Amino acid sequence: MRNEMPADVRSSLGQLLSEARNFATAGENDTAEALLESAHTVATNKLPEGTQRDRFRHGCLSASEALPDGTLAAAYIAAMERRLPEC
Repeated sequence: MRNEMPADVRSSLGQLLSEARNFATAGENDTAEALLESAHTVATNKLPEGTQRDRFRHGCLSASEALPDGTLAAAYIAAMERRLPEC
């Protein structure tokens, strides 16, 4: 059985990642980093242990480390957004 992601968690992660990508692209690194930290916390607290949770947590950390290169950080974030299940 696939790891199911609750709709509210998917919505929260989707919103946080979308905003983080936009701020990273705009060069607003502090705001992008804060949003990525929030997404990491949501993944840690709301996703069950396993590959899906590990990938989102790793992606958030990788995107944060990529800042101040907003283009690279946005690419990491976009990859995570593609991993979000469809509603």
